[in-house]
Amino acid sequence: MSFEENLLFQEASDNHHLDEHQAHLMDDENEASVVGRALTAIVDIGSNGIRFSISSKAPHHARIMPCVFKDRLGISLFDVQLPDSANSRLKKPIPDDAITEIIRAMRRFKWICEDFGVPENGVKVVATEATREASNSQEFRDIIYQATGWKVFLLSKEEEGTTGAYGVASSFHDISGLLMDLGGGSTQISWIQAKNGEINISEHPVSLPYGAAALTDRLKYEDHMYIYDEIKKAYEVALEKINLPAELIKEAEANGGFRLFCCGGGLRGLGHLLLANDPNYPIQTIINGYSTTYENVRQMANYLLLKGEVPKFDSIGKLFKVSARREQQLPAVGLLVSAAFEALPKIKTVHFSEGGVREGVLYSMIPDQIKIEDPILTATRPYAPLLAGKYWELLKTSLPSGNVVPSEVADRVIPALCNIAFVHCSYPKELQPTAALHVATTGIIAGSHGLSHKIRALIGIACCERWGADIPPSEEQFYSRLEKLVMDADPENGEKLMYWTKFCGKMMHVICGINPGGNIRPGSLVFQVKTDVRNSEVNIASATNGVNDLNLSDDDTAEVKIKNEVSVLLPSDDVKYSYSVRSRILGLQKKIKKLNKRYNCNGKVRVVIRYENGE
Repeated sequence: MSFEENLLFQEASDNHHLDEHQAHLMDDENEASVVGRALTAIVDIGSNGIRFSISSKAPHHARIMPCVFKDRLGISLFDVQLPDSANSRLKKPIPDDAITEIIRAMRRFKWICEDFGVPENGVKVVATEATREASNSQEFRDIIYQATGWKVFLLSKEEEGTTGAYGVASSFHDISGLLMDLGGGSTQISWIQAKNGEINISEHPVSLPYGAAALTDRLKYEDHMYIYDEIKKAYEVALEKINLPAELIKEAEANGGFRLFCCGGGLRGLGHLLLANDPNYPIQTIINGYSTTYENVRQMANYLLLKGEVPKFDSIGKLFKVSARREQQLPAVGLLVSAAFEALPKIKTVHFSEGGVREGVLYSMIPDQIKIEDPILTATRPYAPLLAGKYWELLKTSLPSGNVVPSEVADRVIPALCNIAFVHCSYPKELQPTAALHVATTGIIAGSHGLSHKIRALIGIACCERWGADIPPSEEQFYSRLEKLVMDADPENGEKLMYWTKFCGKMMHVICGINPGGNIRPGSLVFQVKTDVRNSEVNIASATNGVNDLNLSDDDTAEVKIKNEVSVLLPSDDVKYSYSVRSRILGLQKKIKKLNKRYNCNGKVRVVIRYENGE
């Protein structure tokens, strides 16, 4: 049975196109009405806990899956079924006291759904391995139905793996590589590719009995190295079964290794441990979209394996967002990862996802044409001025043609920047660049699902530059750490990404200064781009009107080989150009000169100012 044919999703719309109801929602101008009718509640009965959430599937923001309520009941159905002694392999049924607590939480959630206005058919309850393998599974599910009227959909191993893959796919804009999911009772290994809303995973994903809780229990009684060798051999066999496609292998060979996407509570705990180990890392509070090197993960996994305990980083000794129970499982997670790395092909980077069954169920219900949306554009779109496209078009005229500007900047950062270019206009002037710097880490789009840490850093830097980047020393440190994040995440293209992100932000500082009202009047600002320009060919007009000439001489740029020139063409006398605006325009030259000196990448530009009567 295919994923879409599962009974769980029969009530959902055809996930390949917008149905009539969804199209009607898009036409409704009342956002509260749209969101209210598009709310979906999901209960994920997992091995390590029961998760409750209410999210919106309204088409205008469905890609980032905004969650209006989230809660968790910390009852481990895996632990409560463990045998009473090490000599017994017979699991206990789910005990009555645990069922009582779960029913109480279910009833509370039912009231909450009513308060939020979730439709009666808008609640999905799914259960995974711990419920599937419980001796009293049917009785447990029947009790839930009698208490709430909600049918519990029991996912098979294959469906659970596919649902988790959908959750991971929802967490990234670009995903292609190996997939590792670590739950309480088991772990899954597969591969995943997502293109144009279509998600492809292995037809034969492999589930192994090495969940974080299961391994933690075994390590109490069994030899660690025996388990290590067992896991290594199991992954070697599993790797053959998942049948890696040739396209994925070719991609890995070209990029120096596979990308490994990790999900599940045990691996997220490892991710938080890695963040705690790097206190200078600028985004500590968001695990989704965090990426690091294979070597970094391997070293931490080996430490956990050899030491059998979690390193302490401060006097408190508590890991952020890692419960005491989860912390106790981290040595087992380290053993699993260390053994798996011995068997898996060469890994280049490891990416952590918050997406799981809950996110996978929701993402599977979204039409393909929404799945292919870029999360950064969906997240920023509600804040766009009516004529944001005009700012985008004008900014693009200041950029060299061809493939000089990285696509990540041209297709993602620039349109997102234009969308939120005026979000901070009501803030005090001294606060604007600082607030803009944090826009994707603690600001208005920080909670958006599907954003990598790299794109969060890029849009924060671009927005800060759009407001002039005049920030205090403490924020300069944060700025530098965001820049390091980008450089580490993409060593091959990091300098180019930073150069053009900053360049576009600085250009928007000028564009928005001249056109602060959300509209661009024809001819108010014109850019001309010349390519293959030599220093000796530059003919710079004088800047008059009471402002010193800040155009760069040939000597100023002799140390940098710059082949592109952007001319800013201004009317000689226009009411729109006050002293402060002209100063901002001319100051752009100094800023771009510093930018050119700092970064060593191809395609850099020189900026000159020309007046209508200057030639």
